[in-house]
Amino acid sequence: MELDNFKDLWKKENSQNPPEISLERQNEIHSPLQMLKINMQTEFWLMIISTPMIFTGLPSVTDDQNIRIISILVSILTLMIIIYYYSRFRKLYKLLKSENTNTNYDLFNLKTQLLVSKQIYISYYISYIPLAFLLSLIHINFQFDIKYNLAVFISSFVITILVISFILKYWLFYMYGKYIDDVVHIIDELNDREMQPRKPRRKSWFENSQKFLIKKLGIIGNVINTIIWFILGYCFIFLFFLISILLIIFIGVKMNLIDLETLKQTLATFH
Repeated sequence: MELDNFKDLWKKENSQNPPEISLERQNEIHSPLQMLKINMQTEFWLMIISTPMIFTGLPSVTDDQNIRIISILVSILTLMIIIYYYSRFRKLYKLLKSENTNTNYDLFNLKTQLLVSKQIYISYYISYIPLAFLLSLIHINFQFDIKYNLAVFISSFVITILVISFILKYWLFYMYGKYIDDVVHIIDELNDREMQPRKPRRKSWFENSQKFLIKKLGIIGNVINTIIWFILGYCFIFLFFLISILLIIFIGVKMNLIDLETLKQTLATFH
């Protein structure tokens, strides 16, 4: 009897049309969703351009046959991670293109998919940490007995971790994070959820140039803007670590902690 009552209640609830979201609120959500789609298109084209460059010369990193095999396997594993991630990436893009925002159910589903995809995106970059560990070992041919090889291994691994952390913090935020936060905030607001007040935030130089180039050139403008700022960021990171490493070496030589000639010979083995 209770089961019959439950069925009747279920049919009654599903027979009612879910409340529709006003056009004004739908337009508020449309703007960040549009930017998400533009940035996803941008990252796809950047992936097409950059992937061949990542794998160029990697299998021939050394003359050691065993290291070459491991290097090839790492390349294949990296490629598999990229393919898996972009298959999920494509599903989210198709969802954003077809997703309705007419009802509260649509918005709830959209919020869930965006938050899940954000975590997948973070996992995508975190998955490169063990690969970075292995590549750092390949870089020194798995030999810790040579003087300074351990220091080179630790330095290259730490630099990789810091670069991944930088990407996660800034790339994720400016490409996706802030737009996902905007959509989630609007959806929570429509559902009368308690929210912390959002502090006003000034637009960054990246966002200002992005808006200008998208207006002038469309998606190509966003690709150009992203490449420019990526190169600037890469140059900044490279100079920062270069100066830091040179400073450490200088202090080490002055304090007789580092033998400069031995260090030169060790670094020469990596060419």
